[in-house]
Amino acid sequence: MRGSILVVDDEATLSALLVRAFEAHGLEVESALDAETGLGRLKERPFDIVVTDLRLPGVDGLELLRRAKGIRPECEIVLMTGHATVETAREALKRGAVDYITKPFEIEDELLPLIFEILRTSAEVDAESQPVGSPPKQTEDSTTRVIGSSEVIRSLIEKARKVARSDAPVLLHGESGTGKDVFANLIHQLSPRHSAPMVRVNCAALPESLMESELFGYARGSFTGASSDRPGLFQAANGGTMFLDEIGEIPIALQPKLLRVLQDGEFHRLGDAKHAVHVNVRVIAASNRDLEEAVERGAFRRDLFYRLNVVPIEIPPLRDHLEDLPELVEHFMRKIGNPNGVRLSDAALETMRSYSWPGNVRELANAIEYALVLGESPEIRIEDLPIAIQDHERVQHPPLHAGPGNANTLEDIERRCILQALARTQYNRTRAAQLLGITRRTLGYRIQKYELAELVEQEAAAARSDG
Repeated sequence: MRGSILVVDDEATLSALLVRAFEAHGLEVESALDAETGLGRLKERPFDIVVTDLRLPGVDGLELLRRAKGIRPECEIVLMTGHATVETAREALKRGAVDYITKPFEIEDELLPLIFEILRTSAEVDAESQPVGSPPKQTEDSTTRVIGSSEVIRSLIEKARKVARSDAPVLLHGESGTGKDVFANLIHQLSPRHSAPMVRVNCAALPESLMESELFGYARGSFTGASSDRPGLFQAANGGTMFLDEIGEIPIALQPKLLRVLQDGEFHRLGDAKHAVHVNVRVIAASNRDLEEAVERGAFRRDLFYRLNVVPIEIPPLRDHLEDLPELVEHFMRKIGNPNGVRLSDAALETMRSYSWPGNVRELANAIEYALVLGESPEIRIEDLPIAIQDHERVQHPPLHAGPGNANTLEDIERRCILQALARTQYNRTRAAQLLGITRRTLGYRIQKYELAELVEQEAAAARSDG
């Protein structure tokens, strides 16, 4: 994907890291260590996105945002801050920021997906991705970017359009990697709340001890270190949409408080039982777990389940709409960046069609990135695909000379895939997990299961010394 980024941050180390990461994904990047220099560069040439720190020497990020919009109204601004507050976020959005991200953050896991989402939804990228005179290949409009024209995807998009008209709670269910967050965004963008914030919360990523204060805020003195009142994420979403991903991870003790927000639109901040906070928030929740089974086990409140499950939407696994595979492949090639015009070979496409895709669309995106980065021919061949897909192909179509002597067990294949993914990513566990289409936690479990920890540490140390 093509795009131009201006990074404005007085931390030279972070700025250099961002520049390298953006350039590695085919983006044009310039950087500045202060606002005045950044604004000067913005006057000299247009940028698609400005990524700026909130705290800068002299002119701060909010003032830079105001002046940047005066110079280039079409330029999108992303604010980075280690001191995010609800007031700061609202002020940034009011002044025209497209989004903000809180430090510390993962460049690959958090910032880059946000940047690509902004580029995908821009009018320039939409026009560039569609040849002049050709019929539209996607079923989505320019604000949603849901990829696919299969009957199942068309049906889901239509259902999302209908649901978007109301404020009814929505419960999205589906396997990991199916794109539940994409459909949550679709519903928000098509709703009357589209101009208000959509606050995303991964409940599985929030420590249980911090979840209440993050969601609902806290009052001064409610615990050690609470030196002032702090609003929570529900207040940040007031007037808009709250997307609660992995809702099944919310502790049972906190569920009554969430139920009250859904029923009455009010809650109390941690440490303040006297003053109720009132919000107008539309809740969309998602889970890859069987919440009904969790209700039967007593791990999830029945009344909360029924309140969330007003409009249930099942997001199908990729294996149930493989006819969308060519469109998805094309989409991810554009998103990742394909300046050399590499195409997918027919043989590789057939192999991908026969694969079960346990990691779903997310695994497909990682597989395409893997093939584009490591492939050296004008087309993606079977041998350019991740090892897991290649091994699947060999199991489905073994060579004629194959016999018991050279057969591999599933454990052998999985162990080899893990080691190869780690080697490909210089033993960066987050990136290796992405290539494998699993979570970092699952990768850690597999490393322990196959007793690879010591070997991985040795190889990682060697890679660091070589670098």
